[in-house]
Amino acid sequence: MSWSRLLVVALLTAAPPLSGPALEREARQIETMLIAPCCWNQPVSVHQSPASDQVKAEIRSLLAAGRSRQEVLDDFAARYGTRILAEPPAVGFTRFLYVLPWIVFAGSAAGLTWLVRRMSAKRPAETPEPERVVPAGAAAGYEQRLDDELRDMD
Repeated sequence: MSWSRLLVVALLTAAPPLSGPALEREARQIETMLIAPCCWNQPVSVHQSPASDQVKAEIRSLLAAGRSRQEVLDDFAARYGTRILAEPPAVGFTRFLYVLPWIVFAGSAAGLTWLVRRMSAKRPAETPEPERVVPAGAAAGYEQRLDDELRDMD
């Protein structure tokens, strides 16, 4: 296929620029995905500052120009770095952060299962200790000694 044909196909299949309520709905969704570049504390959607107002206006102008959500996010990430994204991309170390909760959950479930099985396992019956048999003469001697000590206490 020639380049001109590819360009025509791309233009015909491209989404038309957003306008009206659709543009506003998409802009508000993108605002929740970006952090205000003035203080890096809150999403643009809730932050009240001139910098966040400027970002909001820029989002709307990019969408009106026909840019997609991903293109808008990529544009801001190219200018400010991935720090501006409310949800960082899952690459490098951040990929580990996305997987870590599932690893901890699986390890905890396995440990809990092992502990429950270990505690509920049938243990062999322990043999009771044999009773100590005290000779008859020794019992009388103990009783006599106990009586003597009790009398001395009075």
